[in-house]
Amino acid sequence: MLSLLYVKFTLHYKYKVMLKLLPHRFKKIGAITTPISFLIWLFMQSGLVTRLGQFLQVEPFYLNAVIGVISFFSFLFGVYALTFSKERVEDEMIRNVRLESFQFGALVQLIFMIVGFMAMVVIGEPKDGGLMLFFIIALFIFWLAYIIRFNYIIHVGIFKYEK
Repeated sequence: MLSLLYVKFTLHYKYKVMLKLLPHRFKKIGAITTPISFLIWLFMQSGLVTRLGQFLQVEPFYLNAVIGVISFFSFLFGVYALTFSKERVEDEMIRNVRLESFQFGALVQLIFMIVGFMAMVVIGEPKDGGLMLFFIIALFIFWLAYIIRFNYIIHVGIFKYEK
């Protein structure tokens, strides 16, 4: 039995599964989709969608729900497309920068969580869904830090070494 587990373990890790990245054109799609869907979500939160629903004589609850779901999933798709699409030239340096950016994003998220929990201890427990908002922000801080660092190093940082 033990040897069978050893064989399964070695076979599983002998053939590493490589992450398949999206084609480069998805980076443009993600760069367009992410901010537009975030703006739509902000409009929904500010009440503009509710006023639009009242003007169009549509039930505001259903309009908010539909627009909220569409904007949320289009935002997630845009972040996914920005994160997991290839660069024009995908080489070892790009893969290394991608890995370092993931590590940087995890570090920023960890620092945010530690500082946030320390602030909760000092200030007190958040009210009215504040803890859920804190975790949502912590989740998106990881991806935001990754995307900003990766694109900065690839598109701005490389030019410093070329000169």
